[in-house]
Amino acid sequence: MDYIIYLILLLIGGCFGGLMAGLLGVGGGMILTPIQYYLLLIMDTPNEIAIPMSFATSLAVIFVTMINSTHKQEKNHMVVKEHLKPLMILGFLGAICGAFISTHVDVGLLKILFGLMCIIAVINMILIKYPDNDDNISHSLIGHSMLGLMAGLLCGLLGVGGGVIMIPVLTIVLHYPTHKAIGTSSASIIATSLGGLITYIIIGWDVAGLPPLSVGYVNLIQFAFLTLTSTIVAGYAAGLSKNIDARKLKALHIILVTYIGLKMLGII
Repeated sequence: MDYIIYLILLLIGGCFGGLMAGLLGVGGGMILTPIQYYLLLIMDTPNEIAIPMSFATSLAVIFVTMINSTHKQEKNHMVVKEHLKPLMILGFLGAICGAFISTHVDVGLLKILFGLMCIIAVINMILIKYPDNDDNISHSLIGHSMLGLMAGLLCGLLGVGGGVIMIPVLTIVLHYPTHKAIGTSSASIIATSLGGLITYIIIGWDVAGLPPLSVGYVNLIQFAFLTLTSTIVAGYAAGLSKNIDARKLKALHIILVTYIGLKMLGII
């Protein structure tokens, strides 16, 4: 592949990842990871390096992107700070565990389990009416802690921020209104992505055969070009999301999670 085309594809991938991050409060790893994986394979990177490198570099991009997105969401008063600490702490720890586990389990099995979780989440999103105010937000420490841990594990295992699962649980189980679920998810993903990122750097530090300009499993070239466009688009999309009807955001999220679930299950 021509190197210029390679860089252009990274920039385009960053745009899509940033749009998902800012508009829907998800990290965009489901876009960023496969783009990087296939590009690395085309550039003759061994499969055993391409998979963790795609995960790790996606998390590095997600970390930076979600800082920018969360700043916008916080200015719009869409981040529920009261329950943010357990989400972030358990998410950080869960991501560390998930990244270590990912090197010892079959990724194919993980994809199937994740795909099934997405389909279950979609069914619930369709059947259950989202709350439209803050009156019934759950104050359960256990509920927020378990959600943070689950999102963190997914983050470390599959190189995603965890928002694909976090937002349905925040709305369906913990009764967050849609816009605040998106904002709170964005803030939480900062912690989950950081935990997974640090772990992948440590795990990959002494691995032989990494592409040039790599720090552990993080490839700096892919990180730089993906981040360039994703941060710009995420900031714009986060500002735009506050003016979009919650029902439309819910519909977009259902479409996204359905696609991801079917893709993980190998149906499409």
